Amino acid sequence: MKNEILAAANLYAQGVKHVQDRRDQWMKKHGELEKHLKAVAENLNANADYKQGFFVDTLQAFDENINGVCATMPSVTLRTGSMPMLVMFRNSMGEKREYIEQGFHITFTPTITGQIIVFLIPHQNELNKTPAEYSTLAIIDEPGKLNMDAVDTIVSKGIELAFYTSFTGMSEQQDDQQPQAPHAHSPIGFKLHETTEQVK
Repeated sequence: MKNEILAAANLYAQGVKHVQDRRDQWMKKHGELEKHLKAVAENLNANADYKQGFFVDTLQAFDENINGVCATMPSVTLRTGSMPMLVMFRNSMGEKREYIEQGFHITFTPTITGQIIVFLIPHQNELNKTPAEYSTLAIIDEPGKLNMDAVDTIVSKGIELAFYTSFTGMSEQQDDQQPQAPHAHSPIGFKLHETTEQVK
């Protein structure tokens, strides 16, 4: 019985070792990932038909209680710039307001377990009252085994899914397994606008 209890207690040592091993793998891998995503961004900035801008950010885990960072848990993000929504509102005083849509983020972020979760943070805008939710693109159990071909597949899938959360893609046909977002046809809102011109 004592051996069984000891074996159970030793699971913690094995777990700590595995978490530390995964974190060490990520510290070696995230630089390669950052370099690869920068090459992807440069290619898209040079060759994509629409130029909203593609960027790569590396961020550190942050603790708000002490305003401190954890240098051993960096995340890497491919993101796009904002896009004008081609809508302008004007009032009687001549003031104008144009709306923009925030770009999407594909973020490779470490978790407390040492695994890497890849999130898609979708496009968002102020006209959309029910924005799309974040989605998980992948969970990487062993960061050291992540290869750049797999990264390209994840990024390609993420960009396509992001398109359907944008005003440019909300009404487009998706495959049968992805129901159309419920906010795709949200009306902007209309009211009677009085003018001095009489309609006959």
